[in-house]
Amino acid sequence: MSGIHMAKTPRIPARSTAKAMKTLVDSAREGRLALPMKTVAAEEGMDPDELLRRIAAGSVVIMQRKNRCTGIGTGLRTKINVNLGTSSGKVSLSDELKKAEIAEKFGADTISDLSMGGDIDAIRRDILAFTTLPVTTVPIYHAVVECGLETMTAESCLPTLKHQAGPGNDSVCLTRATQNTLAAAAHA
Repeated sequence: MSGIHMAKTPRIPARSTAKAMKTLVDSAREGRLALPMKTVAAEEGMDPDELLRRIAAGSVVIMQRKNRCTGIGTGLRTKINVNLGTSSGKVSLSDELKKAEIAEKFGADTISDLSMGGDIDAIRRDILAFTTLPVTTVPIYHAVVECGLETMTAESCLPTLKHQAGPGNDSVCLTRATQNTLAAAAHA
């Protein structure tokens, strides 16, 4: 595993207290039930204090988007995720928006945008504006498009990861390749 240690409970790095925004994990670790926790507990039929404990332990996360709160993790109902996205062979924003519309109409819980063709940032902005479902991205795919698979390095992946983890995106997916790339960057 080239020096990567995968803990059972994810470590959450300490943050600067200056202008630090409280997260749901912060609230859970302080024993405070935030409104999204109460909402998810009611939707899941779960004791709110148990949900709070699971969030504090890192076994449950809550994805928030517009007026939606979606709980994902241990002891919660199985969620439906819809993958969509453009490719280098076909770029059709209208097709991707139609997929998002169908996903929402038929009760999907989340969307993953796997776009690898066209103006990926613009496509993602339009998908985010179009749907109320939480949207996950895969930064390594975008990095491959921008850098090429053969020439991609840890240093070339990090700006894409930071960009996609910024405002507007709901979550990012770190694949094993991304984890290895980040580990290599940390040891460089």
